[in-house]
Amino acid sequence: MKTKVEMAEVICHLRNMPLPNEVKRATYVIFRIESANGTKGINNNYGGVQADSGRWGAEYDHLFEGTVALKENTTQKDRLFLAFKDTASFLGFLSHRLQARGLYVGGTTWKITKLRVKTVEDLALAYYREWVTGNAKAAVPEANKATITSMYKQASELFK
Repeated sequence: MKTKVEMAEVICHLRNMPLPNEVKRATYVIFRIESANGTKGINNNYGGVQADSGRWGAEYDHLFEGTVALKENTTQKDRLFLAFKDTASFLGFLSHRLQARGLYVGGTTWKITKLRVKTVEDLALAYYREWVTGNAKAAVPEANKATITSMYKQASELFK
């Protein structure tokens, strides 16, 4: 089923999570982008997290409710996506994955490219390379960089 969440609820959940503010900020920004500000979820999966790309670690089992078979947006191939118990479960998963992959100001990425994320511009580049394209040489379109910078400024006010 399609799910939506108000951004005020997302902000409340993030404020109550025991995470560094830099991780909360990155989670907020990437959640907004991936979910179209909380309007594009499928069974509380607001990031297109797939279930058929390998087994997720047992530490995440308590967050999942099942799987959903859907056509992938970009390829139109049938895929399995994770169904999360609720919004808080998805945010816990997303924040943990971002922190583990170094996708926050103060982190260092490692999966696609090794990049020290010192600024919001670095975060935009790291997100685009590590999460969006999977291409170590990808450049961030200026419009995307401006959007991320604007959202990060908002996040900095929300998570001090």
